[in-house]
Amino acid sequence: MFAKLPLAVFATLLIASPAASAYNVLKNGSFSGGSDGWNLSSTGGGQAGYESYFGTPAGGSLRLQSYNINATSHADQCVDIHKWFALDFSLRKFNNGESGSGTHPFKLETYDAADCGGNVLSTITLPETGDTVVDGSNPATGWSEVSVPGTPLPSGALSAKVSVDTIAGPTGVSYYLLDDVQVVPPDEIFPNDFEGN
Repeated sequence: MFAKLPLAVFATLLIASPAASAYNVLKNGSFSGGSDGWNLSSTGGGQAGYESYFGTPAGGSLRLQSYNINATSHADQCVDIHKWFALDFSLRKFNNGESGSGTHPFKLETYDAADCGGNVLSTITLPETGDTVVDGSNPATGWSEVSVPGTPLPSGALSAKVSVDTIAGPTGVSYYLLDDVQVVPPDEIFPNDFEGN
């Protein structure tokens, strides 16, 4: 009985630790100090870059703005998921202006090869609406968190690419701030160990 006590205390501490329940495989998903880890691109006068002032819960976010006709702004990152059977995908977004033909696909695609090579096996698209964020964000209102939790991965999925875009289209604009982008395993501590003990 006493031999199991330290293990129980350790497990309790792990459960209380945010890092234990949310291991984010993305590099710099919170855009701390810049956009390191992300591939940024734009066309037609679109702008993809780091925003130092606005963010959630603190300053630092990704700015994607597409104002000109057919302008696009894009950011992506590839991650290793070969040890996982399911994942949670989420981000926080601030709609700073979208109208007309403007749109914003935010998605994750899984691949059957490392480094997002080979074939696309599945696509997870984030929903349009989500939960209002109330944690001292800047700006204080307007942020929402969208997520797709607990998505089973297809057999053979080795890597995944998060892609976020704003697209103006022929008659519109699209301008978003993004922060706290996460790709994590579902909340599960020691999935194969200590069960039934």
